[in-house]
Amino acid sequence: MIWNESGLEGLLFRQAAPREEYAQPDFPYVHQELKRKSVTLLQLLWEEYHATHGERAYRYSQFCVHYQRFRGSLARSMRPVHRAGEKLFIDYSGDTIAVIDAATGEIRRAEIFIAVMGASKYTYAEATWTQSLPDWIAPTSARLNFFWQPPICSSLTT
Repeated sequence: MIWNESGLEGLLFRQAAPREEYAQPDFPYVHQELKRKSVTLLQLLWEEYHATHGERAYRYSQFCVHYQRFRGSLARSMRPVHRAGEKLFIDYSGDTIAVIDAATGEIRRAEIFIAVMGASKYTYAEATWTQSLPDWIAPTSARLNFFWQPPICSSLTT
């Protein structure tokens, strides 16, 4: 069989089949969602992406690979360094817990006060009914007693 130049070129340099275009995930959105308390799995965000884009969506494994590349491209931030005894962080957690009155069965919501020492992450937590000033002062005083009681800081009392 005799081939002309264009026929031979066509055999040697076949055009690749058109590549299937995948819908690009919104990785900045995915990254922000993973920071929320209620979102713990990348799988949930992939399912949302897959439901939106159907056949044009990456499969889960490729979604994870592309997300890891995105995460690697983000700017690094400096990790804060805390010297021992230098800082104490205090605030309410933002979550509440249910407290059931054993006598009446009534359910009340209690706020969670938290104090954390910066270097050791030594933690104190206490439930209060509100975030009012009296409910702030009482656990603040209690946490000082908790952190600086004699067994922990015995050298300070002598």
